Order: sequence, then structure tokens, then C-alpha cells
Amino acid sequence: MSKSKNSEKNLHSGSPKELAPLVDPKHGGGNLIDIGKVVDDHVHNVNVNVNFTFSTDFTSVKSMNAVNGTNTKALDITGSTFQMTVGLNDKNVQSVLSVIQTSSNSHVTSTHIYADKDGDGQYVENFDIHVAKVADAKQLQQKFTFNADGTITAAAPVTHGHHPEPIGQFPLLNKVILNNITYVTKTEVGPNQSEYHFDVFRDDNNDGSWTEIAHGDTSANNVDTTTGAINLVGIQSYLADASAIMS
Repeated sequence: MSKSKNSEKNLHSGSPKELAPLVDPKHGGGNLIDIGKVVDDHVHNVNVNVNFTFSTDFTSVKSMNAVNGTNTKALDITGSTFQMTVGLNDKNVQSVLSVIQTSSNSHVTSTHIYADKDGDGQYVENFDIHVAKVADAKQLQQKFTFNADGTITAAAPVTHGHHPEPIGQFPLLNKVILNNITYVTKTEVGPNQSEYHFDVFRDDNNDGSWTEIAHGDTSANNVDTTTGAINLVGIQSYLADASAIMS
């Protein structure tokens, strides 16, 4: 993900797949990450940064705006909760260095993280994740072919007429066991090679159909430098809302 605020391409503007909700598009219907007026109100445009108005003690957010060049748009933060990290920025001034915004509805919890270390007041989104809270028949499902060592060799959507395709035609797929739970993660690199889109799948009932329980976008901070895959350990705390789902 580019650190230049003037040239940054927003994480959600890369490809249509990055905008996919936690539902299988072929079913139509609702968008589980369309959780209100805030979550994705500003993230579908290129060169959009965010600024905040904070309380004087930096403990609450009073307003939030999307900034695109000279254009500013007020965002509705109703229903959002915010967590701020305060410290000295690059100008040696006490300020809010990062903001975690969380919003939720009955289907999904969405988290966005913004940072402004250089102290110019423009916050860059460097991570977001959308986690399903309930099972839904419309959620995206995949079938994977595994070697004996757990390596994924092929993948196919769970629809009639689709056969497993060689893994080389897909983004990076990894089988991960974490806290006795088995996941499949899918990671793909964005256009500028510094931003990543990821999906997380589970197959709780062992029927061979892996259901997407979460997806998001991140900078390289949450990517394993050896494998190039999303570091599930680093984001596991966000998956708690999906713990009760039988996928």
C-alpha cells in the first residue's frame, strides 16, 4: 500500500473482487458488508483520505470526513465506535497516531484502521476487515483440493459445472490451523505490489465446502514476509465474531 497520501490508491478501488460482499454474487440479494452509512461510504474512490475532529482530550471522535483533493465529504459515524492511539507524531507533537473504527449490524462486523504518523491531519486507511457473524446460504463457498501435507493444489467455486482449477490460476492459498481451527486463506497482491486483499474460509462440518467468514484489505504489515500470505495470527482477534458460525 502506498504511503504517499497524494498518490495513494485506495484499497477498495483495485478490482471488483475487492468489493465483493460476504455473499456469493450469483445469488443476488443483500450485501452483508453494506452495514450502514459509514463503513463503505468513502472507500470506493481513488485518492481519498480521511480526516477527523477529535475531542480536546483525544478520547472521542466528533466528526469524520472523506477528502479527495479539494473536495470534502462529511461521513455519518452513527453506530461506529472508535479507539485512538495517542503519541508523538513526526513533528514531535502529541496527536492521534491511529484510529480504529468498528461498525456492526446483525450480519457482519467491519473494522477499519487509519494512520497519520506524519502529523498532516490526513489519515490513510491501512487495514480493513469484514467478518460474518451469522451463517448465510448466500455466502461465498469454495472447494479445495489438498495434498497429503495440506498443500492446496486446486480450487473451484461451489456451483454446478465448475471443476477444480490448478492452483496456479488462483491467488495464494494456504491451509492454516490456529487454536485447533482449520482455515484456508486466500491472498492476492494489489496493483502497486504493496497492498493486499485477503479472504478467510472455514469448513466446520467437513462437507468439503469452505465458506468465506471474512475478507479485507491490508498493507504489508499483516503479510508473512516468507510466504506472502496474510498472517492469520496477526488478525485472529478480529475473527471472534465468526466463532459461532457453523460453515
